[in-house]
Amino acid sequence: MKNKINRIYKLFIVSFLSTVLFSNVFAATLSLLKIGALDTGGKVYPEWWYNGSGPVLSGMAAPGSAVSIKIGENIYTATPDASGAWSYSAALETGDYPIEISQGEEKISFTLHMGQNMAPTGTTQPSETEPGSAPVPDTGYNQYVAFSFGIGIILLATYFYFSSDNKKNTVFESRVLKED
Repeated sequence: MKNKINRIYKLFIVSFLSTVLFSNVFAATLSLLKIGALDTGGKVYPEWWYNGSGPVLSGMAAPGSAVSIKIGENIYTATPDASGAWSYSAALETGDYPIEISQGEEKISFTLHMGQNMAPTGTTQPSETEPGSAPVPDTGYNQYVAFSFGIGIILLATYFYFSSDNKKNTVFESRVLKED
């Protein structure tokens, strides 16, 4: 019985570690890092405001692939360098521009409000008028790491418990039962 549990446990450990280790391999590669002097931090929002003129859109993508930038009805192309950095200088006047940046199946879509101030805090934004239309907030990579680390510690402790000497388990269990 114990060998069967060990095999199941080892299979679970291998599949869990494979999932955690290879999840970043298949992560999205397209990102928008800057709109002119505005640092987006790689976040994706449905709207951005920019007061400068002629912003340079820049970000990261898979090296050697084409990045398509659609501004209104016009389509432009940027080619990432060896490190994956790409940029496109957009000659835009004051106004609202629907922008879609894509690479393969990945897309980043937003409306760029050029030469306009952002609406005051507390007012209803267009994206908030319809329920469920707001984007999911970023939770951060550290939460995934902490969760994975916690699960790993639990699994490792379970592994050592089941793989150790049976006599030690009995002594441990008897001590726990006596203390309760």
